[in-house]
Amino acid sequence: KSEDQIREEWKADRSAAVEAIKVVTQAGNTFDGDEVSQGRMARAVASMEDVDTVLWVLADNSVIKATKAELKEALRLAGSAQAAIWVME
Repeated sequence: KSEDQIREEWKADRSAAVEAIKVVTQAGNTFDGDEVSQGRMARAVASMEDVDTVLWVLADNSVIKATKAELKEALRLAGSAQAAIWVME
């Protein structure tokens, strides 16, 4: 295989891995951590006051009242998980 083919296969594998990210907060809730979910979490965190809650659909499709703090935690965890798989070594 050429270097380009190897890199393209790695990028496809990386995309699949990012799509599959799931993170568990200290409260025991499992959030989807893919890029779309990270964007949704970031927008919610940016617009929420510290005391606000928002209805949130978890990875298992159950619904919780998520606090700003828990969404921020899930976002940090998802970002860390993505960073860990992002760079080809």
